[in-house]
Amino acid sequence: MIINKLNLKNFGRFQNEELILKQGINVIYGENESGKSTIHSFLQSMLFGMKRLRGRASRTDTYNKYVPWEYAGWYEGAMTFTCGEKRFRLERNFQKNREEATLFCETDGELLSVKDGDLDMLLGNISEVVYCNTVSVGQAKSTTQEGLYKELRDYLAEFQGSGDMSFDPEKAVEILKKKRKNQEKRQELAVKKKEKEEERLAYEISHEKEEIRNLKQKQQELQIQAAKLAREEGQKQETGKAERELQKEMPGRKWVLFLGAAGFLVFFLLSIFGEAPWYIALLWGVFLAAVYLLPLFFTGTAKNSVNNKVQQTDTGRVGRVKLQERLSMLEENLKERQRKLENLQEEYEEARENQGEILEFRKEIQDLLEAEQRIREAAAKMQKKTGGALQKKLSQIFGSLTKGKYQQVILDEDFHIHLNQGGKLLALHQVSFGTIEQVYLALRLACGGILCQEEELPLVLDETFAMYDDKRLFSTLRWIYEHYSQVLIFSCHKREIQALESMGIPFHLVELQKQEV
Repeated sequence: MIINKLNLKNFGRFQNEELILKQGINVIYGENESGKSTIHSFLQSMLFGMKRLRGRASRTDTYNKYVPWEYAGWYEGAMTFTCGEKRFRLERNFQKNREEATLFCETDGELLSVKDGDLDMLLGNISEVVYCNTVSVGQAKSTTQEGLYKELRDYLAEFQGSGDMSFDPEKAVEILKKKRKNQEKRQELAVKKKEKEEERLAYEISHEKEEIRNLKQKQQELQIQAAKLAREEGQKQETGKAERELQKEMPGRKWVLFLGAAGFLVFFLLSIFGEAPWYIALLWGVFLAAVYLLPLFFTGTAKNSVNNKVQQTDTGRVGRVKLQERLSMLEENLKERQRKLENLQEEYEEARENQGEILEFRKEIQDLLEAEQRIREAAAKMQKKTGGALQKKLSQIFGSLTKGKYQQVILDEDFHIHLNQGGKLLALHQVSFGTIEQVYLALRLACGGILCQEEELPLVLDETFAMYDDKRLFSTLRWIYEHYSQVLIFSCHKREIQALESMGIPFHLVELQKQEV
C-alpha cells in the first residue's frame, strides 16, 4: 500500500488540509503543536475507524480529543492510496450517530463496501492491534524500561502466530473455562437433584417398611385373638352338649315324681282314716318334695345354663366373624403396602443406576478440559515455533541496525529479551535507552514482517528517534529506506532531514505550519 494523499476536511485543528505523500521516505516536519500527532491519529482513524469509549473514559478518547475546533457537526476526512496497480479513495464521516465509510476504486470505477470487509482485504486482513504494534509507532511509545517490558509481554502474549491475532489461545481457553464452570454447576445441580430423589425414595421405602411391620404386628395380634375366640367357642359348645344330655334325662324323673305323689296321697288318706300313722305320711311328703323340687331345680338351672351358653356361643361367633373381616381387610392392606414397597424399591434402584445426565455432563466437562489442554499445547508449540522465527528475524534486523555490534537477540520462554554481545548475554536494563529503543523498533519491524506479509503497509514513525545518537539514526534510516516502500517520519527536529541529505537518501518533505490557538 502507498498512501498518496490525506485530506483532513475537518479534523481537530485542521480544516480542508491536504497532505501529498509519495513513495519512499516522507518527512512530516513541524514544531510542537503543529499537528503531527493529529495527522498520525487521522491516518489510523481512516484505516480502522474511530472507536468511542464510554463513561468517564470517553472524555479523553480519540473521538473527543480530535473533535474539530470549528464546526463540530462536520467531522470527516478522506484519503487516497494505491494497492497493487489500482488507486482507491476512502472517505469517512466520524460524527457520532452518523458514522459511515465509503470506499471507491478510482481505477475501475467500482464502489466497494467497508462494512463487508473490502478495506480489510486491501490492508492484508490485519487488525488495528497489529497495526499499532508493528508499522505504526506512536510518539514516546516506550519511554521507560518497565513500559517496554509490559508492551513486549502484552504484545507477545497475544501473538501466537495466527497471522492477524484473530485467534487468541488465552481467550479461547477462558471461553472453555467459563463453559466448563457452567457445566460443572449444572452437573452439581443434577447430582443434588438425584440425591434428593434418592433420599425421597429411601424415606418412602423406610416409611412403607415401618407401616408393613405395624400391619404384621396387628395381624399377629388379631390372629392370636381369633385363635382364643375359637378355643372359647369350642369349650362352650362342649359344655352345652353335656347340659343338653342332662335335659334329656328329665322326662324319666317325671314318672318317678308322679308315682311318689300318688303314694303320698294314699298314705295321707290312710292317716286320716286311721289306717296308718300320720308321721309316715309326713315322711313320705318330705321325700316327695325332695324328689319333686330337686330335679325341678336342677332342670331349670341346666336349662338356664344351656340358654346362656348358646347366647354366649352366638355372641362369640359374631365377634369371630367380625374379627375375620378385620383380618381380611388387614391382609389386603398388607398386600397393597407390599406392592407399593416393591415399586418404590425398583424406582430407587433405577434412580441410583440412572447416571445418564450426570455422565453426559462429566463427559462434556472432560472434553472441555481436554480441549483446554490441547489449545495450551498447540499455543505452546506455535509460540515456540513463532518465537523462533521472530527471534531469527529480530536478530537479523537488530544486527543490521547496530552494524553487527549485537550478533543475536535472545527471547526466553517468557519473551524476555537478552542481547548477545561477543558471547555475553545482556538484559535490557544493562544497555542504554538508545539501544532499548532500537530493540523495540527492531521487534516491531520483525513482527510486522511476519504479520503483514499479505500487504506491505507504510511504516509510520512519530518522534521515534529522539533517543538515537547520529550513528544509530543513520543506520536505522538506511535500513528502513532499503526495506520499506513508504515511510512516514513525523519529527519536530531537522536531524532526520539532515541525516537523509548527508546520506544522499531521497525523501519528500511535508512542512506543517504552527497555528495560534
